[in-house]
Amino acid sequence: MKHTGRTLHATFTVLSCVWLAQLLGNISFAQTMDPDRVTRIREQMGAKNTRMVNEAELISLRGDINKTMEAIASRIVTLETEMVDIKTRIRVLEARTTPEKTTNSDAVSSSASPPATAAAAAAVPASRELKMNVSLCAGGCDAVKFYQAVALIAEGGTLTIEPGIYFDCIKIRKSIKITGKIARDGSRATLKKTACSGKAAIDLDAPDVTIQGLQISDITVPDENGACIRVGPTAQKLLIRDIICLNSENGLLGATKNNGLMTIEDSYFEGHGKGGLAHGMYISGGGKVILRNVKILASDNGHLLKTGAVNTLVENSIIASLEGNSGEVINAYGGGQLTVRNSVLQLGRNAQNHNFISYATEPNRIISGGVHKILIENNWIIYDDANRCCRWLFSKITKTPGDIDVRNNKFVGRIDPIISAIDMRLNKEYQDRDAADLRKYDGKLDSMPASGT
Repeated sequence: MKHTGRTLHATFTVLSCVWLAQLLGNISFAQTMDPDRVTRIREQMGAKNTRMVNEAELISLRGDINKTMEAIASRIVTLETEMVDIKTRIRVLEARTTPEKTTNSDAVSSSASPPATAAAAAAVPASRELKMNVSLCAGGCDAVKFYQAVALIAEGGTLTIEPGIYFDCIKIRKSIKITGKIARDGSRATLKKTACSGKAAIDLDAPDVTIQGLQISDITVPDENGACIRVGPTAQKLLIRDIICLNSENGLLGATKNNGLMTIEDSYFEGHGKGGLAHGMYISGGGKVILRNVKILASDNGHLLKTGAVNTLVENSIIASLEGNSGEVINAYGGGQLTVRNSVLQLGRNAQNHNFISYATEPNRIISGGVHKILIENNWIIYDDANRCCRWLFSKITKTPGDIDVRNNKFVGRIDPIISAIDMRLNKEYQDRDAADLRKYDGKLDSMPASGT
């Protein structure tokens, strides 16, 4: 057993070389994946007195290079994390298999204490003890990489991130709190362009997690279903507060357990969606979801809020397509309890759908054994497209639940509720923004009324 440590180190070195070879192979593959394009480039480089005049080709090449570099950066982060895990396992195995050495030169009396046990010899050094509070920044903190920081945090501890741009991602597998500091000028700790395990900038799969004060942007992955935040199946209690998510495929993707609670407060999501598979926010099941003072804006070819939670509550929020080619404002595909109050729902002229809400429209994913009811109250519901032939509150394929209540709302833009059980006399209807005494629509958030008014 005395050679185990050397053997493990050798194995680790071999694995590192294999990974590096694979990485270089991937780069080589990426460079030659379009042989016709490579041939054209070589011809242009070898020609006399010529210049590249195909600007579209140049832009395409730059895009390919950027995508390749981003994929490499993401892979490097994953490999670094895996290497740290292996090194840790090596240290543990070495501690278990290395014979104890005594350095005490004093005479041993018959009353001396027994030698240290193997367990004591294998104890984690003080410098590697887990901490309740860990800091991360470019220099002078406990860690400079997220995997290092998370490895240092004890269960229930807090990671504090200084303002700055981090081309890095966070993988969370224990209950912790992550807080991004906000500078006086408003700048934040910003995670950018890097996804862990091809999933998200923050890939969490732990029972109790709090995330606040961060900005996340430009998260894309090969399957076009990446996210600012990805929620795994062990999540039980999740609090997201004061988060800004921009220009990624999904703002948030995933769900808590069926009896879990996800709360999202004081946060901003804009510019998400991709190919109809990604959305502004995609809650793919789970227990209760609360969105309070949240803005979900301008999705691209996806719904603004898609939810399959047992109970979804939206209050004091703005969910608006603005000038994006969004789908529906809310797609509650599995039914359940849907409550929307004191909020603003808006569709613009580029919206793909005629309707604001669909409910229980996917028969194979209907929530079983739960309560199915809808309450829509005290909201602004605005359709900013006077030329749209049809403007509906619900989709035509919506399955009507046993209990539906739509009251005290202000409808702007001649919106038909579609469902005959809805009594529009309990609401106010306006032909257009002028009639409702609203600001002229300019395609921006500023032209929306305040939520709760």
